[in-house]
Amino acid sequence: MKIRDMLVLPSAKILLLLLDGPKNDKEIVSILKMSSTTYNENITWLLAHGFVERTPDGKYILTDKAKQQLVNVFLPLIRYIDKLKETGITVS
Repeated sequence: MKIRDMLVLPSAKILLLLLDGPKNDKEIVSILKMSSTTYNENITWLLAHGFVERTPDGKYILTDKAKQQLVNVFLPLIRYIDKLKETGITVS
């Protein structure tokens, strides 16, 4: 699976959204324009696998496990982007 394909997965979208801070169910579904079924399947999977936790006020936060996985995915990409910048490519 290509990185681009992984980043469009609903679970990845949820993780990336939570980088901005805690969100509740309604906020996540509204921002991502995701169906309730898709959301419920993915948030359940993320919870079960320890990537998100639910706070007492009903919001979701990233776990350290999720943060480490995001670093593992994105850190190599940053290096490639820097190399591309050296070739004169501009980011728009």
